[in-house]
Amino acid sequence: MAALDQAMVSKILNAITPTGAAGIPGTAFGTIGATAMKVRLNSAASTAAAAGTQLASGSGYTTGGNAFTAASTVSSAGSNVTAPATTALSWTAAGTSWSIVSMDLTDSAALRVWFGNFTGQPIAVADGNTFQIAVNAITISLT
Repeated sequence: MAALDQAMVSKILNAITPTGAAGIPGTAFGTIGATAMKVRLNSAASTAAAAGTQLASGSGYTTGGNAFTAASTVSSAGSNVTAPATTALSWTAAGTSWSIVSMDLTDSAALRVWFGNFTGQPIAVADGNTFQIAVNAITISLT
């Protein structure tokens, strides 16, 4: 059973996910940052207490992750937010292989807001191959 009214759930979700223009957090409670939220990839599991170990920068991945370029879906009546909404996020391993375990959704100040461990992880990405998060592949919910 959810402890929050669905209208409040939607306000929280819309304020802390990339539901605003260009992937910037929504404004239901003011902003969490002035620029787009990012998806950060990790080689170790994230937990509620700590982020996983981020992939090394310079091998097809940039420290801090990829920024959302468009708004995600918007929650209404307590519905989930899904992201990315219109453009998949992708990274290509260059000069190394990756073992991807989890992802973090961070605000413009690199503060971790949400996390998730991938199903079937670790995900092996060989040198030269691309790892992609498809449109609407991330589901965020408070209920």
